[in-house]
Amino acid sequence: MIPIFISYSVHDRAVAATVHDALIQRGYRRVFVDFHPEDGIPAGSDWERTLYRALSRARAVIVLCSPASMTSKWVFAEITQAKALGKPILPVKIDDCNLDGILQREQVIDARVGWEEVYQRLWRGLANAGLAPGELIDWPA
Repeated sequence: MIPIFISYSVHDRAVAATVHDALIQRGYRRVFVDFHPEDGIPAGSDWERTLYRALSRARAVIVLCSPASMTSKWVFAEITQAKALGKPILPVKIDDCNLDGILQREQVIDARVGWEEVYQRLWRGLANAGLAPGELIDWPA
């Protein structure tokens, strides 16, 4: 099971790594971000198939919103796939940008107010979706 999937643009890789690490420190054992050596796409894998598999297994999707991600066809595809699968989506606005219309129904967390508040709101949003770290059970496949 991959409880959390992080959707981002390659331009926002450093922020994605920071959010991944914060989730792991919070107690989430499985957080998918494609480049991560343990939680990402293994070398030699069919990356597109792996990406869609991770999305289907995810329990929630965090979208890092920036000018680059809001124009990325892959981020758009990940959002539409997550919506089609009924996944909770937690958008985090990490830079000044116009949000894609597909995110108009989700409450956005604005990181420009400070990351401490962002994480508090993320933890609360994930808990409201039934994804508090202590409540997740990682069943064997």
